[in-house]
Amino acid sequence: MKAEDSVRRQELLSSAARLFRDVGYARATVRDIAKAVGIQSGSIFYYFKTKEDILVDVMESAMQAFVAAGQRALTDASTPRGRLRGLFVGHLKALHGTTDETAVVLSEWRNLSPKSRRRIVKLRDQVDGMWDEALGEAAAAGLVRGDLRLLRLAMLGSLNWSLQWYSPKGGLSIEELADRFVDFFLTPAKAKG
Repeated sequence: MKAEDSVRRQELLSSAARLFRDVGYARATVRDIAKAVGIQSGSIFYYFKTKEDILVDVMESAMQAFVAAGQRALTDASTPRGRLRGLFVGHLKALHGTTDETAVVLSEWRNLSPKSRRRIVKLRDQVDGMWDEALGEAAAAGLVRGDLRLLRLAMLGSLNWSLQWYSPKGGLSIEELADRFVDFFLTPAKAKG
């Protein structure tokens, strides 16, 4: 694909993500997406075979940001607490760096075909696996306890919901917000890690 085609394709994905977030996948039309970037609706099919392909690419982009953030967090920190903090920071940065795409991931699962859903679930499972690894280490260090799967779901649910209420103009940086989450979820530091 030529550079200009790649740029146009990214414009289409960004516009689609914004439209899917604002009006929902079912209500957004190919014509709406094309109009947002100033092309004829039929021209979209040069870049994508179907409207669902656009949805899948939007979701994959957001999920890949979460995977990359998780991988960085697990390699950059050496303690269980540091690794969890890194996951919180990375998740928040990915979440708030791709707000339209992330909102689509969180709200449009039902519009994916089973085949497309499997592609996205595979990425989600990678993210969950990184959190499970870090939580297992944190549990061994005494930083968390109880049902680790439920704890992961609570942590990720809290982080994802911040898309509804967090603003960097509100006084807390992403790092400060992550620290608040870490303090909230981790037991007091009498631990070995």
